[in-house]
Amino acid sequence: MSESGSSGGLLARLVDGVKEALGGAAAGTAPAERLEAAPSASAAAGPAGPPTWTERYSAKLTTAAAAMQQVRAGEHVFVGTACATPRTLVAALEQLELRPSDVELVHFLTDHAVPHDAAGQATTSYRHRSFFVGRDIQAAVRQGQAEYVPLSIARLPVLIAIGRVKVDVALVQVSPPDAFGYVSLGVSVDVLPAAVAKARMVVAEVNPQMPRSQGDSTLHVDEIDWLVPVSTPVIEYGHPPVAEAAMQQIARYVGSIIDDGSTLQIGLGRITNEALKHLADRQDLGIHSDVITDAIIPLIERGILTGRRKTAHVGKIVTSFAMGSRKLYDLIDGNPLFVFQPIDAVCDPFTLATQHKMVSVTQAFSVDLTGQVCADQFGGAFYGGLAAQGEFLRGASRSPGGKPIICLASTSDDA
Repeated sequence: MSESGSSGGLLARLVDGVKEALGGAAAGTAPAERLEAAPSASAAAGPAGPPTWTERYSAKLTTAAAAMQQVRAGEHVFVGTACATPRTLVAALEQLELRPSDVELVHFLTDHAVPHDAAGQATTSYRHRSFFVGRDIQAAVRQGQAEYVPLSIARLPVLIAIGRVKVDVALVQVSPPDAFGYVSLGVSVDVLPAAVAKARMVVAEVNPQMPRSQGDSTLHVDEIDWLVPVSTPVIEYGHPPVAEAAMQQIARYVGSIIDDGSTLQIGLGRITNEALKHLADRQDLGIHSDVITDAIIPLIERGILTGRRKTAHVGKIVTSFAMGSRKLYDLIDGNPLFVFQPIDAVCDPFTLATQHKMVSVTQAFSVDLTGQVCADQFGGAFYGGLAAQGEFLRGASRSPGGKPIICLASTSDDA
């Protein structure tokens, strides 16, 4: 019997094996002491042949602690992004009894990649290099345990590929495999394909609660060295309400200058997401954005986000990662409306410049007398980062009918 002919039964047995691993894995099991494998497909199929992908998958099942014991001294460990931060793996690395020396964790935006004590101080045992200063990394930056690198995230994949940013180990979170052995990177594709391609070792949390995103978001199990079954809710993110009158006024104004048929880049700024609430009377808007949030859901439900006038990926919502609620993740799961791509593909200058009425909105913290905009410092401390705002602003300025928008609150009441 061929593998394709028996894929349904094999997949069912694999799922049973993963469930057993979730219930019975010991935290200190060494890689050689494998979790019990799923029933052998070859035994049911007759004469022994080359291992099937299900057998190769089962052979890679291990625990977080056992996988992290394979990290070597002096290595650079890339940590998955945002709401797909592999918390279990990072926690296991922090909790090793014999921690490898001179290890550096490299990441973009993370959630709980840095442990903190009750006073809010970072207690990580490793150095961190981050390309974005969110709440997770702020204390470590202040304490000198983390280095902020002001770099466009769109340029990071090529720097990883040529070795200027070193990646020896990649920690990711993925969905369970489909019938062909492909897992999905779920809600965060961004820089991960470049990190996975360069790393000598790839370790993945396999989470059945991770949605399967569509687009260029899959890995085959053969591209992963160790698989750690987990079952945890995918991290959810919500913008705090915009209470300031000035911010609401700016959001209304930004919404008022967005035309029908525009292609929007959203970003994580509160003003940008608030502005989407003021687009209820627009038509045929599109999305081509580094990140998407819950703010797009009402526009989808009202038929406003059609993408009909987009130049590339007509009718599709193109993004690189998502940060929102479970409602957004359920909408993404298996939905061909969404196209997830690596961050360098989403930020391709030619694609952005040729989009119909490309609109990019950047929330700035300050502007100096020469017109230079600061988007990564607030109140004298690092906060935020360059992300991909430079690429989107330049792309919008070159787009036919496009609008690059920079917004910030005035320091005087009469401005």
